[in-house]
Amino acid sequence: MNISNLFELYSEALLSGNRNQARNIIRKAIASAIKPQEIYRQILFPAMEKVENMYRANEISILIRNLATRINRFITDQVQAQLIPADSSGKTAVIICAQAETEELGAQMCCDLLEADGWNCYFLGGGVPDDEITAFLGQVTPDILVIYGSLPSGVPLTRQLIERIHDIGSCPFMNIIVTGGIFNRVEGLWEEIKADFYATDPVNVVDIAKNMNPKLHLPRNPSEPKRRRRLASGPIAAIN
Repeated sequence: MNISNLFELYSEALLSGNRNQARNIIRKAIASAIKPQEIYRQILFPAMEKVENMYRANEISILIRNLATRINRFITDQVQAQLIPADSSGKTAVIICAQAETEELGAQMCCDLLEADGWNCYFLGGGVPDDEITAFLGQVTPDILVIYGSLPSGVPLTRQLIERIHDIGSCPFMNIIVTGGIFNRVEGLWEEIKADFYATDPVNVVDIAKNMNPKLHLPRNPSEPKRRRRLASGPIAAIN
């Protein structure tokens, strides 16, 4: 059975709330010598997005969404144990996300896969105040900050956080990668909020982090006035 068929069966198991069936499908994938990274890329992450998209389209209830998301998280924890960690890369990543459970699961997947690729990771989750995030970044000076997802209403706050990080300048060599959630639904939004890179999924986060040419961010000269922010006419203005 190919991986696309396993994805369909796995999605059905999630939506029916059948945890045992979902677990057995993933066991079958592992027994078929499918790499854990491919299980993340072609089953776990797409299933998470399918559930969220169905919920946003009012095709499933919040009960089914929560049930499916929790099963998927349970299975993700099991697949994470199958990841064979690479030697340490000497690089550090900080991962943050929106507060919704789906966003936290996606961010967890990013953390799992980066750790397996040899990164030292700090997973902060959601709901952390900006001043605490920027202070922490200054302490650990990571190579990348991964921001997973956001609610539409949170996009301006994400942009403010990025601007604050750049203005402070404590991590001039740190690059910001955004992925998931609203960033996957609104083309070009990552550029509008001044992120450095956009990744389509958690596996792509690792690919970008491994192969990127870092961008240098020098702090703004305090004597220079801040540029007036133009009125949004692009992706931010189009968000509902």
